[in-house]
Amino acid sequence: MTASPNSRPRTRATASKERLFAASMQLLGARGPNAVSVDEIAQIAGVSKGTVYYNFGSKDKMIGQVLEFGADMLVAQLVEASTLSEPREALRTMATIAIDFVEKYPSFAQIWISEQLRPESGWGEQITPVYTRVTSTIIEVIDRIVVLGQEEKQPVATALFGAALFSARLRSASVNPEDRETILNSVLFIVDGLLATHEPVTDH
Repeated sequence: MTASPNSRPRTRATASKERLFAASMQLLGARGPNAVSVDEIAQIAGVSKGTVYYNFGSKDKMIGQVLEFGADMLVAQLVEASTLSEPREALRTMATIAIDFVEKYPSFAQIWISEQLRPESGWGEQITPVYTRVTSTIIEVIDRIVVLGQEEKQPVATALFGAALFSARLRSASVNPEDRETILNSVLFIVDGLLATHEPVTDH
């Protein structure tokens, strides 16, 4: 069965965004947004500068949408893993996915963390909704493990995701990186602590 003509432009657009995402992560991590030009990103991505401006309008918009595209890739994998029948294994798989993603694109975590700390982030409109989707997905799994107060859920989800993201970024930058299993177990210690101090869910 051949692809419909309408599907081909979307496929090409997705492939271009994947190349732009990889190129952006390579350059932004090395030099930062202000020191990187659209020409450089387009060249490494293998697309024309005109294509970048046609699709995004400006460098800032391009970076924002490319970050959103990368985050969407990560979220899609996390959501799929969250459906595993055993919730603890779901969280472990989600942490593994986050670590793998950061190891492949270490600059993503670097930019994500730095933008979260900026009071007026230029890409907040792209990052904040994705952050909400990630923590909401984690909360859905946590709710299958332990009974938490409503006010506890967001901080716990943030702690789990932040621990996985930050630990993976440190690991990717380290000369003597921590063992992968050690990082995964450390992230899940948060869950163990919750189980030791809160009522477990007995029927999930």
